[in-house]
Amino acid sequence: MKWLKHIDDSFDALLTDCYQQREMEMENHINKIRFFGLMALFLLELLVGMMSQGLDLILISVDLGSMVITAAWCWLVRHWATTGSYKPWLKYVSILFDYVIILGITLEMEYLAEIGHFLRDLHQTQFELMLISALILFNVMSAFRQGRVIIYFSTLCCLAATTLILEHSQTDRTIEIHEQIIVLFSGLLAWSISHYITNTYTRLRHRERLLRYLPEKLVSAVETGAVDIEPGGERREVTILMADIRNFTTLCERNEPEVVTRILNRYFSAMSNPIFKHDGMIDKFIGDAIMAVFGAPQAGMNSAQGAINAAKGMLKELIELNNQFSEQGLPQLEIGIGIHSGEAIAGNVGSLSCMDYTVIGDTVNVAARIESKTKELGQVLLVSEDAAEKSDMPDLAWVADVKLKGRDKTVNVYSFQ
Repeated sequence: MKWLKHIDDSFDALLTDCYQQREMEMENHINKIRFFGLMALFLLELLVGMMSQGLDLILISVDLGSMVITAAWCWLVRHWATTGSYKPWLKYVSILFDYVIILGITLEMEYLAEIGHFLRDLHQTQFELMLISALILFNVMSAFRQGRVIIYFSTLCCLAATTLILEHSQTDRTIEIHEQIIVLFSGLLAWSISHYITNTYTRLRHRERLLRYLPEKLVSAVETGAVDIEPGGERREVTILMADIRNFTTLCERNEPEVVTRILNRYFSAMSNPIFKHDGMIDKFIGDAIMAVFGAPQAGMNSAQGAINAAKGMLKELIELNNQFSEQGLPQLEIGIGIHSGEAIAGNVGSLSCMDYTVIGDTVNVAARIESKTKELGQVLLVSEDAAEKSDMPDLAWVADVKLKGRDKTVNVYSFQ
């Protein structure tokens, strides 16, 4: 019975753990509302009673006793919610306390009314209808707890407490039915709010986890329907940026794998920021290399200009990163960046069960070949003639006319003056 399930079957262990942590956090927040709300109610009751009857020891004793019991319970709930492991029973017990305390206030007020005419200016039925409003508020608050069962439980408890108060007050039957219908609708409202919060939280959590593996632009494009999830692709005008660490084999030979992994993670993090800043998408990390695409999955203003500006940012980030490595006794990194613009097929490659969004074509191969020429020409950045013309950046200067491996035609490459 799906409508009775506490947690969706699709949730894995990590997502379930996140929900349980959120539940304990929300229970603590609700406990704060409970504490301040009930304390304000008891203080108001005490103030009104003293204004009506003066210093009445019975009134003061009853109110102070109620405040001590409530404060002790709220402290216990806070302790349970903030320490130890997940406690699924806590929300049920705290909800039960909320309704019991409201019923206790009803009996308390009736007792005070009998011994001191405390309610002489307020009809008893009116006061009890005010308490029912508090019950409805407590019921709606169940929306911020995890699971549907807790909302059913809260609504049933609220309905039972409302019925007891109304029957005891001898309220007109029409009013009783009206209030009970409102309680049921408050349960429906709580369920709707809970459903919205849960779905939103789940989507955000799934999106956050997808972003750990996929580029943000690709995740956004899939969510909006700009990219089809079926295998296939379309011809696009793109700019490819290829970056590679020089002498990476030597780096691996001279350092422990843990050190190399730590260096790579920090390097990839630093290089990713300029790429994302200039609307690029990291297609993949290939060992120590970075392949970034500009102009896909969604076309930008000027993909070549974005790629070149990203390369500038990467070189600036590398200087700062090497300064940090120097202070920490880690090896310095040198990189080469190659950029080329042209047509390529951008889309999903793979099978129906496992796909990769990527770009395929001669443009990618040319960018990789240009990057391989950076060390030979003594340049950290080389831009093909196609990318240089498309970028329309005047500070690019011709470097050489190079012969690329596997290609018959030579390519003019440019760099900054």
